[in-house]
Amino acid sequence: MANGDFEEKLEMVKCFLNDSREMLDDVEPQIIAMEEKALTVGEIDEAILNAIFRLFHSLKGSASFLDLQTIISVTHEAETLLDIFRTGQAVIRPAHVDLLIRTTDFIRNILDVVEQQLNDEGYEDSATEIIQDLKKTIVNVLEGQRQSREGQEQAQLSEEKTATEAATETAAAAEEYIPIENCSEMGLEITPEILKRFIEESNEILDEAENTLLALEKTPDDHESAAVAYRAFHSFKGNSGFLGYPDLEEISRCGESLLGQIKEQKKDCDPVAISFLLIAIDILRDGVRQAETGVTPELPGKNEVCAYLEKLAAEAAKVSPKEESAPEQSIKEPKETAPAAKGQEKTNEAEAEAKEKHGASQQAIRVDLDKLDKLLDLVGELVISEAMVANNPDLKGLQLDRFEKAVLQLDKITRDIQEVAMSMRMIPLSGTFRKMMRLVRDLAHKADKKVSLEIIGEETEVDKTIIEQISDPLVHLIRNAVDHGLESAEERLAAGKPETGRVTIEAKHSAGEVWIVVEDDGKGLDREKIIKKGIDRGLITSEDREMKDEEVWKMIFEPGFSTADQVSSISGRGVGMDVVKRNIEKLRGKVDVRSRTGSGTMFAVRIPLTLAIIEGMVVKVGANRYTIPINSIKESLQPKEGQITRTPDGLEIVSIRGELLPVIRLHDLYQVATDCRDLGGGILIVVENDQKKCCLFVDEVIGQQQIVIKGLSSYLGHVQSISGCAILGDGDISMILDIDDLIVCAEQVKH
Repeated sequence: MANGDFEEKLEMVKCFLNDSREMLDDVEPQIIAMEEKALTVGEIDEAILNAIFRLFHSLKGSASFLDLQTIISVTHEAETLLDIFRTGQAVIRPAHVDLLIRTTDFIRNILDVVEQQLNDEGYEDSATEIIQDLKKTIVNVLEGQRQSREGQEQAQLSEEKTATEAATETAAAAEEYIPIENCSEMGLEITPEILKRFIEESNEILDEAENTLLALEKTPDDHESAAVAYRAFHSFKGNSGFLGYPDLEEISRCGESLLGQIKEQKKDCDPVAISFLLIAIDILRDGVRQAETGVTPELPGKNEVCAYLEKLAAEAAKVSPKEESAPEQSIKEPKETAPAAKGQEKTNEAEAEAKEKHGASQQAIRVDLDKLDKLLDLVGELVISEAMVANNPDLKGLQLDRFEKAVLQLDKITRDIQEVAMSMRMIPLSGTFRKMMRLVRDLAHKADKKVSLEIIGEETEVDKTIIEQISDPLVHLIRNAVDHGLESAEERLAAGKPETGRVTIEAKHSAGEVWIVVEDDGKGLDREKIIKKGIDRGLITSEDREMKDEEVWKMIFEPGFSTADQVSSISGRGVGMDVVKRNIEKLRGKVDVRSRTGSGTMFAVRIPLTLAIIEGMVVKVGANRYTIPINSIKESLQPKEGQITRTPDGLEIVSIRGELLPVIRLHDLYQVATDCRDLGGGILIVVENDQKKCCLFVDEVIGQQQIVIKGLSSYLGHVQSISGCAILGDGDISMILDIDDLIVCAEQVKH
């Protein structure tokens, strides 16, 4: 393969993988949502079912473009099964959902193989197992439906007449069928060219037959479509017989017989007939693929499918001839349904127009993530450079009006570029949240509990880096909620709760942070059990039993800490919550825990909206400068002596509109020399986090500016109440204050 062709294929495979993984991320939650509605309401949500069907159909089409036969085969069978539910022939059961989810898991694994070797070869055996399970399920579902319908017909017709006519029809069909003389019997040789033409023509014929049958299913009275499908099966039968493929010839003959009855209006075109004809096409496609390899097709399941098709064709003879008035009814019916058809046509036109407009306004291209990262880095450097120009010490004291205007314009453009660059990396949490639907379902089955999942705020957008790192903590929090938090159905009923437990995932923006809340309505955390475990592990002493709930809950994040009586396949080893804490801290985030016995537990994960650039207020303390995130600042003031109260133990408290707030002197906290010791001579900045406030005492406020966050080197270790650093316009370093940590310090001093 030429280098250019290889690069082109590599790009196509990359696009296919991205699209397919997005489709699978969409389809899995919808399968589970469909199951939940089917079990609770007793009916299938047609909108969800159609969406799932379209996703599998699109996935099959994309795989066909790259000739990924394993994926094509699996998705086609899944599509056929979904079509049965879509046409209302059966009700979806948990076993069907399990099979569909197994199918998505298999496809996801195959996509990993495609990513490595650019094809899906080598997994045919695994695919065959899935395909056979899907086909078996399809046949069982249709047979169950057919038996149910047959039972109703038997009530109207006598058993003796039915048996006699069926036998007569079967015998007549057997007598009428004369095998076509094949080319080997005629002394002709099958050349590669003949085989190639057969393969190409067969695929075209089968595609035409399939599309016609799908159209016929929507308009059963379209006898012209039935005739087209009939001719397709007839042509395929002739070609197969000519090349000496008896299995292909036999199945196409049976399909042709059934379509002949439909074409001549001797049999109604019902969903069962369409489904079996589609199954026949699938089997014929398998046979064509075998023939392409140079072997005579051998089709497992041929006899069963032929028997069903012949039985359906034989049933046509049981139906009595239509009365003389039937032609009149068939003439009147189109007139009665014409307005509905016309309205549907208008609706379809409106939908097409809306899609066209939507498509025109929502054009998108794929961009490599590395390029976005590079762009964001460059924007950060631009912000720093802009600050260096605007605050250049060489320009101090000069009256440069035109320069000031240019700097203001540069600042505006820089901010616009920064906002656009940031928005390009912002992704909704919906994809991450919807993956949790599958997790909750699987955990509920393993734990033998009834659990419902509620998702709120899935449209909330966060930086892609956060999306990538928040998934593991969410998994552990949900595992903890289902396994430890929620009670069994019997325990819930005994406690007066609904039998089904509830887990809620909520996302929202708050003061420059993203809050992700995982809450359950279970039994809550066992305070005494946690304290006992903490004492046993030496984390606390017996004298600490009266500690605050918040301090008790923090112990569950210690490595190896677990209150589970036994280790299960879900949890109990004491590693999950430790992972949660470490991963969230990497994102400069926090985890808050609230719990009430008998009511449930809430974990609130708070993460910065972005990890790159923030708006900050630069303040001066002695010779040092610090940056306070602007979203945490409520106000700033110079206090009067009457507002200040000093306690005997040295704590300073400021009264602001009747609210008493503790004061933190930053020069004392960071041991910075300063000449400004009097509170009235400096500035108090009121900061707030999670509805808790305190005052920071600084020498002066320098001004507001955009700050590019830089992480502290690991060798510095943990620096109290510092979340990072930033490069200022003059090249100096400014530490970024961690307001949450400062407020905790103030609370500790206060108490």
